[in-house]
Amino acid sequence: MNADTTPCGTTTRDIACENAGTADIDVRIRELGPGRFDVLDAVLAALSPTSRYRRFHTSAPRPTPQVLALLAAVDGRSHIAVAAFTGSGRPVGIARIIAVPGGRSELAVEVADDWQGRGIGARLVRAVVERGRAAGHRVVHADVLAENVAAQALFLSVFPAAVAVSGGHEVGFAAELAAPRDPVLVAA
Repeated sequence: MNADTTPCGTTTRDIACENAGTADIDVRIRELGPGRFDVLDAVLAALSPTSRYRRFHTSAPRPTPQVLALLAAVDGRSHIAVAAFTGSGRPVGIARIIAVPGGRSELAVEVADDWQGRGIGARLVRAVVERGRAAGHRVVHADVLAENVAAQALFLSVFPAAVAVSGGHEVGFAAELAAPRDPVLVAA
């Protein structure tokens, strides 16, 4: 993988430099390094209040500094993050896997409002899952708001055998990371 020196800085690496949507969309998926507050800030700024609520399950206008520090604490092993960048270098989405106690890894994704519905979220999730599998992550888990039908559909598109477990206002998903590109359902 090549280090990206412009415009994303030296702590971002290309992941197969593939197009993340239809042929008319020039978006690249890249692995993020630690401390990429610039990428995090740009993507969060491009989320509407509704999108932020659906992603973070809170109406706070911005994550706290402590949450931002945790989201930027990427280490490439227990916390892996990938981002989607436009051809001009603008970050438009992030997906991450973070190992948590009990052998599971939390999976999360956010895509800028203007870029939603173009397949970028699914590409981001597939890329971070591939990197996570290579780093030893074996089970991913995601809590999705029950009203967030698009995120539920995204999870099911990447993990087609998944069964949603409703927990009131949230739906929990869990999937075992089997052979590459062959996720298997496990109990949520």
